[in-house]
Amino acid sequence: MSTCDPRVPPCPLWRARGSFCGVYACASLLERSADIIGATAAFDPAIWTDRRRLRLSDSRKVFFGYQRRRFAHAPPRSQDCRRPAMSAFRASIPFAASLVLCLAFAPVSFAQSTQTETISAESAAGGTILKGSLKGEDTASYMITGEVGETLSVDLLASNASLYFNILPEGAQEALFVGSTSGNVADIPLPAAGTYVVQVYLMRNASRRDESATYSLGIGLAGADFADGLAGGPDWWQVSGLTEGALNIRSGPDTRYGAVGKAQNGEVAQNRGCRMTGQTRWCSVRVDGSGVQGWVAGRYLIEAAAPAMAEMPEGGPKGNGVPFDATGEVSCATAAGAAMGSCLFGVVRDGPGNAGVWIALGDGNERAILFEGGVPVSADVAAPLSYTKDGDVFTISVGDERYQFPEALVNGG
Repeated sequence: MSTCDPRVPPCPLWRARGSFCGVYACASLLERSADIIGATAAFDPAIWTDRRRLRLSDSRKVFFGYQRRRFAHAPPRSQDCRRPAMSAFRASIPFAASLVLCLAFAPVSFAQSTQTETISAESAAGGTILKGSLKGEDTASYMITGEVGETLSVDLLASNASLYFNILPEGAQEALFVGSTSGNVADIPLPAAGTYVVQVYLMRNASRRDESATYSLGIGLAGADFADGLAGGPDWWQVSGLTEGALNIRSGPDTRYGAVGKAQNGEVAQNRGCRMTGQTRWCSVRVDGSGVQGWVAGRYLIEAAAPAMAEMPEGGPKGNGVPFDATGEVSCATAAGAAMGSCLFGVVRDGPGNAGVWIALGDGNERAILFEGGVPVSADVAAPLSYTKDGDVFTISVGDERYQFPEALVNGG
């Protein structure tokens, strides 16, 4: 093992005697020796390296095309890491001693358990909600037997954002659905008759920290003919049939998910696909104008014509290809000391307080400003961003540039 492992502080492993750097050296040694001692690191070296998993909001990913990234900031390698020459025999003695010390003082490693449950055909056909909890490296496996062409529907509501599920045929190594990359709602046509496994687990970063999670898992199995009735559908829906109040837009396809917004009778929404949760049809939508996204009960939707798209005058910004929810002009100054003038803008909204605003700078250039939680948080340029708010009017500075527009531009209305 290299003593200059960037995941541990730059101090020699063979000098580890319970000191600060020794603790982390032990952690790294335990981790690398897991195949011998059957344990995982009791201390997470990521604490030292400040390895952070950056979770960007959906609006940031939609507007700027960012992906989840992992950043690791390791301390520089020290000259002290150059181990003096010694014989293989002499080298093995301190290595073994360090391993013994690590095992003696490290807490007990996390035990792994697997919960297994078989879902009956009757429960799957009617739709069932399963509740459970996991900690550390625990997993839960739910077995469902289905026929070719049937659709296996699974959705997960969890207390920990690092909890996901995979779907795979029993005994297979390759998954049909991977939750960590595809989300927490799956509708999978079964490629063959047989038993399928829904495996619930904590991501490695969370399991190593021995985090825990409670969850509810919805599982249903529908025939091929029933699934065909959900396929396609109109491009646009209109909310209809509410006798009072507003239609809840939920974060997932069931009433157990919280509301993220509301829609009124007559509002139009883009159809992003429907599915069954138990005996109820749920549809994923994006409300026109406000940009609120989520799931609504399908019985309150009727087919609608496409709404008129916002028109962009010649010379306006292009954005990222997503149709603008609104266009117009904002006050702007694109150089230091310049007087305020007018610039064309386009906005794509993602629910209250979240939006991407594109502003034309001239000569084909444009500035993109991202709003999250009702405030501007970043721009598409390496320049400092600041803002003030007077009443409902934002004044935003991006380097030497200045922009001014009302809050309604972000929220709609």
